[in-house]
Amino acid sequence: MKMIDNIERPLGQQIRAPWQWLINRKVYILTAILFLVGSFFLSQAVVFDMAVPFFLPIWALASMRYRKHMIYVFIGGMIGSSFLGVGQAVIHLTQLLLFHATLKIPVMKKSIPFTVAGSMVVSQLAWQLIKYSEGLPVAVQLSIGLEALLALFMTIFMLLAFPSIDRLLYGPWNPEQVSAMCIVGALATTGMGGLQIGYVSVAGVFLFLAIYVAAMVGGVPFATTVGMIIALIIGVSDLSFTGMMALYGITGLMAGGLKRFGKVGVITGSFFVSVFFLLYDATLPIDAVHFSTIGIAALLFFLIPSQKMNRIRQVLLPKQEGISEKRQQWLADKLDGQLEEFQQFAHFMSTLVSNRLTPEDEAAATVEVPSICQSCFRYRKCWESEEDGIAELIGEWEATYSATKKAARVRVEQQMKFKCLRFKGLMNELEEHGTNRLLMGQLQHGRKMLALQLRDMSTHIEKVMREVKEDLTTYKLAEEELANRLQAQGVEFFQIDILSEERGSCRIVVSVPEKKADFEAETTVGEYLIVPVLEQMYEEPIYISKSTYQPFPFPHVQLTFSSAVRFSLDYDIVTTAGRGTFQGGDAYEVFKIHDGLSAVLLSDGMGQDINAYHESRKVIRLMRECLGQKMDPETAIHTLHYMMALNGLDDMYATLDLALIDLQDGRLWSWKAGSMSTYIKRGDECIRLDSKTVPFGFLPSFSIEAKNEQLKSGDIIVMMTDGIFNGELQLEAQEEVMQQTIERFKEMDCHTIADQVMMEMERVFESVEDDRTVLVMKVDHIVPKWSKTNKKSKVSSN
Repeated sequence: MKMIDNIERPLGQQIRAPWQWLINRKVYILTAILFLVGSFFLSQAVVFDMAVPFFLPIWALASMRYRKHMIYVFIGGMIGSSFLGVGQAVIHLTQLLLFHATLKIPVMKKSIPFTVAGSMVVSQLAWQLIKYSEGLPVAVQLSIGLEALLALFMTIFMLLAFPSIDRLLYGPWNPEQVSAMCIVGALATTGMGGLQIGYVSVAGVFLFLAIYVAAMVGGVPFATTVGMIIALIIGVSDLSFTGMMALYGITGLMAGGLKRFGKVGVITGSFFVSVFFLLYDATLPIDAVHFSTIGIAALLFFLIPSQKMNRIRQVLLPKQEGISEKRQQWLADKLDGQLEEFQQFAHFMSTLVSNRLTPEDEAAATVEVPSICQSCFRYRKCWESEEDGIAELIGEWEATYSATKKAARVRVEQQMKFKCLRFKGLMNELEEHGTNRLLMGQLQHGRKMLALQLRDMSTHIEKVMREVKEDLTTYKLAEEELANRLQAQGVEFFQIDILSEERGSCRIVVSVPEKKADFEAETTVGEYLIVPVLEQMYEEPIYISKSTYQPFPFPHVQLTFSSAVRFSLDYDIVTTAGRGTFQGGDAYEVFKIHDGLSAVLLSDGMGQDINAYHESRKVIRLMRECLGQKMDPETAIHTLHYMMALNGLDDMYATLDLALIDLQDGRLWSWKAGSMSTYIKRGDECIRLDSKTVPFGFLPSFSIEAKNEQLKSGDIIVMMTDGIFNGELQLEAQEEVMQQTIERFKEMDCHTIADQVMMEMERVFESVEDDRTVLVMKVDHIVPKWSKTNKKSKVSSN
């Protein structure tokens, strides 16, 4: 049997793997080459024929922002210094060691350019004092001061030209950064000295290519600026060729002026300037090498694709987005206006079909004296005398008319038959009146359903428009504000992306550098520095929901911050069937709608058989599906009642106890349809949430109200079915025993509390006839693993 590692792979696959590795690491490799070559030439760049000030600035840049590439700076710098002599290499190494020793002082970390200049002054003074034991000449002192001053400015230019790698590659460059980049590049070319390949000057190729690109991208202003910066640097580095300053400056002017003719016009303009200066000043070094250099630079310029040139233009001269932002704001305002109009329409329709009856409807639904009784000679005896009680029987008959069970209505009709002489006529009139009342109840429920559905439609459209508006909103101001807050706290970051600012569902992505020490975790900076800033900005708890390490295109850590949940929910359930049965009619379910909202469903089907259990499970399943479709709980309850009221079967109704627990704001919302009360045990206090609504499918007309209660840490919530209590005994005494049991075992877990409550109620009140279910929940504050403290200055009072 062959192992997978021993299987011979095709040649294409062997080549493809290293090539893919190079593609993935191209940013790192190109940056390493840039630092290696740049440090090599900068370390041997001589200014004013006496100062070599540029190795330590590039080393300081790498140590501050590109720590993984410090080894390449060291190798390139030491090799370049060795070309100037062993003594210069020793001086650079001494400056490097002194710079790192100085950085250990907290004050020196705040100003890197002055730290670089100070390190150069100290090391050069020590070296020159050893060389000139009798005293330093004035020229040497001036050269040391000049070198330190140039190093200070070079460090500033380095920090401006090379921000973090992500901003350098993917962010727009500001004018200051472009100018600093030109200065650094021109100084690097001075270190190339007389490096030539045949008749081509390598430094000249880079300089002319930079002018060509600037002319093609920005026209006359940009090309002239780049040309003058290059001319200034070349003139400072080599005083014998100060006449070349005018050549580079006018080259930028002419190349930019002929930009309208494309690349050919740019090249023609530069060539014309060189020919002019060749005829004008024979002392300038304009020879075959100069024109060969222009030819190679022109060839490379022609090889740059137009697509790449457009990307360079977007980086160097980004377009202004003021018009786009105004259009986005206009679209957002328009969406707000359309949403407000639809909400007004939905409110109007909801009011039009609200559940309030008109006076005519109320009159039709009110129980009145039947007309057949008004013409009867026994009217006074039946309606004005309390002995006969015919009015109470009629009221009881009307209460049982719409019930699914017929036995209670038949019993009342038999009692009425013995007391009324016109029984048949009375029953016909009551049937007609009951039918009208039944139709009025169905109309009432239909109106309520339509009003709730319009409200839900308005809510869904509002959510859709809000999401569209969030897509149009760039959160630019919020990102800038957050960036300023993080900078004020000294937090390093690459990029900030605000995905949502909605309270309770904030989502912010911050890219930070990878960990800098072994004791740091990936989330250390986010937990201890960024989270406090976000909590102060949005005034709600925030936590790190996701942390990912991204090696490409540069190593960094992406931290995703989301709204945190303040409370935790622990629960357990104890249930048992009634005496003499194997299958109970109770059903329950606890599930999360999302991280900050949990739903609790408890249903009791009528009866103690398998059909009752199936009915309660049906209610639970349908309610969960409705909540899963983002339906409002009140609309979902009315929908379920409508479905069960129209099924046309006897004994097909069930209770429902729905509780939504908001774990962020700490609030309990309760809807009840024929279910028992919910008890909240808080210290010595016990809060009861109850309702008088009938079960699903019991009556055609149906109304329900939501009750809510603010929760606190340590609250114990108890939900139950009616089998827990004995219906033949006083309710207050049973509630007292239940509360005492919860108080006695409140420190135990939820299962123990539920089990003890059930056993105690069975022992004291013998409540074992019906199905019994006890659901106990505990709510507690979530304490994060980390904590933040606001350090305030303490003023001692004497």
